[in-house]
Amino acid sequence: MKDTNAYPDVELHEENGQTPENKDKLVCPRCGKRFEPKEKKCPHCGMKNDLMLCKVCGATMAKNAKSCPKCGAKNKKPFYKRFWFWLVVVIVLLMASCSTPKSSGGSTTADTKNEATSSSAVTSTEETVSEPQVAEEPAVSEEAEEAPTEEETTATIGEMNALRSAKQYLSAMPFSYSGLIQQLEYEGYSTEDATYAADNCEADWNEQAAKAAKNYLNSMAFSRDSLIQQLEYEGYTEEQAIYGVEQNGY
Repeated sequence: MKDTNAYPDVELHEENGQTPENKDKLVCPRCGKRFEPKEKKCPHCGMKNDLMLCKVCGATMAKNAKSCPKCGAKNKKPFYKRFWFWLVVVIVLLMASCSTPKSSGGSTTADTKNEATSSSAVTSTEETVSEPQVAEEPAVSEEAEEAPTEEETTATIGEMNALRSAKQYLSAMPFSYSGLIQQLEYEGYSTEDATYAADNCEADWNEQAAKAAKNYLNSMAFSRDSLIQQLEYEGYTEEQAIYGVEQNGY
């Protein structure tokens, strides 16, 4: 009489379609052929090897699967890939860093205290020597002189370059406020840099509208209303457009 429980692993592998020769091999889900688990990809079809063998039944399963699809055994992660392991490592490292000897720290604190006392003594002697000298007004004037330079240096490199480009454009042809910003954005400047340039280029937008109206009238004939509409289309406000038209005889 055959003992069915003598070799349970062999029976389980035979149920899964595995033989003793290929029971330790993976089954490619794409081509159905077997290959060694150490292979990085299937040598038959080239599929990336993200597979593993179930430790219970030996069936092929995905490495990131929570359980074996064949026998239902849970796929336990290695201990070094679990959260609690790294939490313990971090706690141990923190405890080790906190338990380091503080003798060097004590010496440094003592040195800093000595330096602080010596510096306070030096400053006190300097104060006693400099008490008769009262000269605060030059310091105030120096701060007043330094204030404009601080305002000038608040602009970023992008803003300064955008301002330089804006002045070059205005020296070549007239622009409206919004038209200048759009042109600078087209050149690759950000909206913030282009707006900064338009705000600080010191352009008279009424005069820019008058120049634009003159250029239009030199190239073609316009009625008063159509010229105003054209200037508004270029980004000038209604008041700026009317000013520009009136400066050219309309």
